[in-house]
Amino acid sequence: MSKNELNLSKPSRREFLKASSALATAPAFAGIGNFMVSPKAFAGTGLAPGMTYGPTGFEGCERFQYNNTMSEGRALEGAKALKNKPEKLTILLTDGAIGQITEPFPVGKIGKFEFPAKGATSVKEIWERETGIKLDIIGAPAGDIFKKVMQDITTGGGQFDIYTGPWNSTGDVVASNGAVNCDEWVKKYQPDWGDPERGMPTPEMEKLVFTYAGKHYCFSIDGDYQTWYYLKGITDKPEVQKAFADKYGTPLKTPDTWDEVDRLSEFFTGKDYGYGKMYGNGNLMSPFWGLATFYSRFASMDFPNHYFFDESGKPNLASDLGIKCAEEHVNSFKWSPPDALTYTFAEMYASVWNMQSFQTACYTNIAKFGDGFKTDGTPKSKATGQIASHLPVGRKFGDKINRRSVIYYNITGWVSSKSKAQEAAYLFLQFLTSTRTYTWMAGNPGGYFDPHFKSDFKEPLVAATYQDYAMETIPATIGRSAPTINFAGQTALDTSLDEELQAALTGQKTAKEAMKSAQKKWENIIKKQEKNGILDAIAASRKTWPQGSDPA
Repeated sequence: MSKNELNLSKPSRREFLKASSALATAPAFAGIGNFMVSPKAFAGTGLAPGMTYGPTGFEGCERFQYNNTMSEGRALEGAKALKNKPEKLTILLTDGAIGQITEPFPVGKIGKFEFPAKGATSVKEIWERETGIKLDIIGAPAGDIFKKVMQDITTGGGQFDIYTGPWNSTGDVVASNGAVNCDEWVKKYQPDWGDPERGMPTPEMEKLVFTYAGKHYCFSIDGDYQTWYYLKGITDKPEVQKAFADKYGTPLKTPDTWDEVDRLSEFFTGKDYGYGKMYGNGNLMSPFWGLATFYSRFASMDFPNHYFFDESGKPNLASDLGIKCAEEHVNSFKWSPPDALTYTFAEMYASVWNMQSFQTACYTNIAKFGDGFKTDGTPKSKATGQIASHLPVGRKFGDKINRRSVIYYNITGWVSSKSKAQEAAYLFLQFLTSTRTYTWMAGNPGGYFDPHFKSDFKEPLVAATYQDYAMETIPATIGRSAPTINFAGQTALDTSLDEELQAALTGQKTAKEAMKSAQKKWENIIKKQEKNGILDAIAASRKTWPQGSDPA
């Protein structure tokens, strides 16, 4: 075993941090575990001296409070001072995220922390109490919400002041004139997204998720960087380690490369460890949901990156490396649950929680909802205490590995161009996405909003919700993540690629045939979207890709 490998049976934090340190962005994450605030450092349950706003009612609430010199406070003060203050804001939001805004922390013990019911507040309660503006939050399934956004835009319905949906859809929302350019208000109210101590891990990531075409159209309310999880409870078994070493002549360890991922998938498929037949690959899913894994594999095919488009904007799908990627992707189906191509993320989560899929790269709330204990003390799933995570995988190029993940879905807010209360809508989004409010929300186990700010990974409540092991792997993954497609034409581009990949996965086409067909479809879509600035958007996207590597 090399000095950079992590032994699955005995993970070492020192080895992990050492392996992580070679990335160009590593200084942003170095020593992150040392920033964890002891909950005993704060004893109050009310507003701390000098603070005027924020949650109360639980020990340590002071670290989420603020005054009018801070981003949240400026948003609240701005909303209170509006001359034409609306009575309410209507928000379209993914069903599974609503609770993090409308509900306080649940009563009872979560990990090491006990939250009292009396006096606990929610994000909604604070906003409404301080501004007098009610929030009417209308839910929609994650897979349907973009359709509802576009319906409101195209019909001119004006039902919503704030839209939310996948970050990937930003380009289509902007091209449809559905989103407001908020540059004026960003300058006026100064959000803290780029704060060097609390904000996004890198300036590039801040621009990627809070701007489009250099303007503030979008507001990231999520951290959907595809992070690797596996069943450590299985790999800890001495008999499993021996069987793997006997078969492959190498120790069982966390994978560094896609070849090693595939080897683990092969090994675990068909095994039964007391939970029924296991499958090694938990990455393939139905259209849309399964694309993230393909994009991650694709990005790592060349050094430092295999871009989705070349420098002129021509797709790389039918390149030799693109076809090889598709062949590997299709081959991985034989290690997947037979009905995987019908899965959304929810069914895939369940396959891991039921100890039937060994590994997956997915949204970080898989651990939030499936590891640890409920407030009544019962395990969240069969996999409680048996899950761990590791760095993204990639390919070896000499003495380097280009570990790559992607940002995909990532709940994002837009101020509706149809709203009659646009400044108030902006102010709520600034309030929601400011680092103190956001970190507090990220620690709330009741929804889909996942951590992505530096402040999130310094917070013990977030660690209690997402598990200690993820407090290092998530930020390390963010620094190694490439953008997926989010410019005008995204829906058509993703859908056409999905169609071809599904044809290959189901045996209707070869991988080569599928990629050649997808290439032609993408070229035609690009031609149609040139008037919407797609070539400039492609060029801008290339600039946000990670360039660093890890030692092999």
